[in-house]
Amino acid sequence: MIHERTLQEPHGMSHPITQPLRPLTDAERSELTRISHAPSERLNRHQRAVALLAIEAGKNLTDAAKAAGWKTPKTVARLIRRFHERGLVALDDLPRRGHPRSYGSTERTRIVQELRRHPLRKEDGTATWSLATLRRALREAPDGLPRVSTFTILYTLHEAGYSWQKSRTWCETGKTLRKKDGRVEESYDEYTQEKTAVIERAYLIGEQLGFQVWCEDEAGPYQTIPQPGSSWQVENRPARQAHQYLRGETAKLLTLFRPATGELRAEVVQQSTNAILHPWLQRELTDILKQCPPAPETVPTGRRWQDWDIYPAAEQLDRFFPPVRILLIWDNLAGHKSHSLVQWCAEHGILLLSTPNAGSWLNMAESVQRIIKRRALQGYHTYDVEILKQWLTDAVAGWNRRPTPFIWGGKRHARRDRAYARRHRVGGSGATAAYVIPRRLRSVRYYRKAA
Repeated sequence: MIHERTLQEPHGMSHPITQPLRPLTDAERSELTRISHAPSERLNRHQRAVALLAIEAGKNLTDAAKAAGWKTPKTVARLIRRFHERGLVALDDLPRRGHPRSYGSTERTRIVQELRRHPLRKEDGTATWSLATLRRALREAPDGLPRVSTFTILYTLHEAGYSWQKSRTWCETGKTLRKKDGRVEESYDEYTQEKTAVIERAYLIGEQLGFQVWCEDEAGPYQTIPQPGSSWQVENRPARQAHQYLRGETAKLLTLFRPATGELRAEVVQQSTNAILHPWLQRELTDILKQCPPAPETVPTGRRWQDWDIYPAAEQLDRFFPPVRILLIWDNLAGHKSHSLVQWCAEHGILLLSTPNAGSWLNMAESVQRIIKRRALQGYHTYDVEILKQWLTDAVAGWNRRPTPFIWGGKRHARRDRAYARRHRVGGSGATAAYVIPRRLRSVRYYRKAA
């Protein structure tokens, strides 16, 4: 009986903390809490964060180890010592033993330096570096690395933050190219940051303040040509489209979109000139104003013109115009700056928020227009523009039967950024790896000895 109690006692007794955990800062506590609740974090980082939070909550080493899923409280004691020495870095694994690096910091810096050098088509035989061409350049350089391998180059570049990517069409918000006097000049919108910030603020809190936030855009032209797309067909019998076709008339889509509810107001036209666009806008906005709640008699802070207008002397607008009821986000086009339209909107309590130059990504109407185009035209072809216009009209009606609200940013955006920062995607599925997996070189050939 005594022998049995002796065996069970070490497992049931609590271990006191010989080295207490120092007080956590607000930033450390916030990061530990985030890691402990994040479902996409590594297990070892999650366990260490849970253990530290348990110690801070007043638990002993044994209870903290159980909360983290560990068998021995000594693991928690070692973690506390590491945390005192290294801070949040203690959540990561210690460097493991292994064969020493063949290439030190000097050689790795030389590899990155060669990558940053733009290759010469005549000398290097390429316009962009690949692993093979980069290895050849490093081996042939006088101060290069005569025995470096593509495997070493790959790992060195990944450690330096480089990855193999496709080129993308990208425009820097606020900058545009204009042709003047036969020369191409770069133009920059000096209010880019202010416009971006106020539009994002409208998406995030505009509806909460009592406004109706709408986006406006004109999509098209949509041509009467075969539209690419995928569909379910009998195996080995894909849907076929004519190789030759005749171009006919085009159609455009005038769009008003409310992200908070997903409501879509649209009209299909053949042209989107000011004579067509402005009357349609005034008609639709008048109908929207009838559905808006009445403006408050005393305008609170956050609903004034000066709270949303970014230009100087904005505080004077509250003296001349009625309270703001609608926030309208649209592109920075000349037709949107017509004095008569701007004056009409101001007199009806509609505050206009224009995107900066090359900033159409801030307009959520662009997203819903792509969806409407895909649902209406994907995989089909017609020579009659009236049929094409009817398809677009029907797609808009189908959208409004089951509208989808749009949310700017959101938790998914933050989750995706964190995942990209710590994971490496594996092709062929949704799998990811915690470290880079080098590809097998296809250029390697294997030879068998002759019999």
